[in-house]
Amino acid sequence: MNSKVLLIVEGEKEEPRILGSESHGLLSLIGAKYEIVSFSNPIYELYDAYQKGEYDDLVSYLRYEKGLKIDPNILSKNAFSAIYLIFDFEPHDHKYSDEKIKKLLQLFNNETELGKLYINYPMVEAYYHLETLPDPNYNNRTISLEELNGKKYKRIVNLSTCLKKNKITKKDMCYIIMHNYNKSKLITHKKNNDINYMDILNSQLKLKNKENKIYVLSTFPLITFDYNYEKTIEILKLKLKDNYLEIDNN
Repeated sequence: MNSKVLLIVEGEKEEPRILGSESHGLLSLIGAKYEIVSFSNPIYELYDAYQKGEYDDLVSYLRYEKGLKIDPNILSKNAFSAIYLIFDFEPHDHKYSDEKIKKLLQLFNNETELGKLYINYPMVEAYYHLETLPDPNYNNRTISLEELNGKKYKRIVNLSTCLKKNKITKKDMCYIIMHNYNKSKLITHKKNNDINYMDILNSQLKLKNKENKIYVLSTFPLITFDYNYEKTIEILKLKLKDNYLEIDNN
């Protein structure tokens, strides 16, 4: 099997910029070889297309419907060692439902099989939603559903972020990873190192349905933990030093 990782992302610009830069891309931290495919539609469109049942696996679908280039001598199922999907939550999408997003997370729950889904709450810009480094208020940061209409959330992030989108350093990335890792454990009440993405979704749906808001949370930086937990911890401790312990204990 190929050792390369396949990343299927919703957008054409922001996700590839965050993930794919050789000098400061997220996966450069752990040295993963990867290929990025932009689906250019919400996850619900991918779900509908895949559910038609015309293909045995997601790579076959992308290969024949989206022009994903693979050596013709390699079977689709053997083309990548891991498949990660990165899409926005988008509760305002006309095809959205609580049950459908749960089904999506159940379907795409293993990176070595159909693929593993990482949801941006509320959208990819959550990656930048840190006001300071470290940010003591991040664990409590939420966003109302009303603020997701149009470009409101993007404006909120642009006005409040302390990060320079085109100049994200490796230390910046380490803060982003650590904040979202700790917040994931906090909102799911986990004391161990495991990250349960269905528990995260259930916590988000509970808050959404009760208070009409969700936690700001970027789950796709947690790919680094899922891909290589030990190396990620090693890099975080090296880059953040004393602040690593400070954040981890919040």
